[in-house]
Amino acid sequence: MSQVPLSATLRSLLQQGCKDLQVEDICYCYDIQTPSDWGRRMDSHRHLIRNFTKRRKLFASSAKGLSLWRQKVLFLKNMEEVVGQLYCHAVCVWSNRTLPRGMKRYLDSQQIEGIVTVSISCPVSPQLTGRFNLIMRQTEQVNDLLDRIDEVEVYLTRLQTKIALHHGTEINPLVDYNIISPISALILTHLANGADREEISSQLNLTLRGIDYHLSVLKQTLNARNIAQLVHEAGKLSLI
Repeated sequence: MSQVPLSATLRSLLQQGCKDLQVEDICYCYDIQTPSDWGRRMDSHRHLIRNFTKRRKLFASSAKGLSLWRQKVLFLKNMEEVVGQLYCHAVCVWSNRTLPRGMKRYLDSQQIEGIVTVSISCPVSPQLTGRFNLIMRQTEQVNDLLDRIDEVEVYLTRLQTKIALHHGTEINPLVDYNIISPISALILTHLANGADREEISSQLNLTLRGIDYHLSVLKQTLNARNIAQLVHEAGKLSLI
């Protein structure tokens, strides 16, 4: 029996979210909670935007929603103020007054009246967060959503927990941002499974010096003193 692709699985979850929350589309990404925690590449909104535009793990409840998500990313370089608000506020309403003219024209062409981003701190990995872009075609929908925002946040917290528990390692933002390289993430997996340096070297066809280099970078990135703490911190961040 073939496995259902991850994108289809998440699309199904987000489609149900659209029905339950009464919105047109939901666009989603698993994200880092505080960019400045992760070094120079993430210490300004400009760097964050540049890295975000390269991300692959973006999902939506429909192909049209995903196209909108990708299109919106292209405008982010001109939206540093709005992007900054995403990291300061759990609920961010994308006001037409703050949108670049090109993006506003695009949203008008798609008959979209409102976007509300709800950021949900992940109960499984508190340094990570789920960002849900709720897309609506009528201003009244936006007002109604904001009136029941507490209920919306409770619903999205359950959804984020489900996504993190079942798919967190597949869509981990630290890997998607390349803060942790894919090969380093693979080394962490082998460590968590009990393999030693020699076994990992053989399995991944890397030299011991190469393994040690990745372990050194991982310890520095995750602020770990030894292998045991490294595995512990990696687990907290859903890397393994």
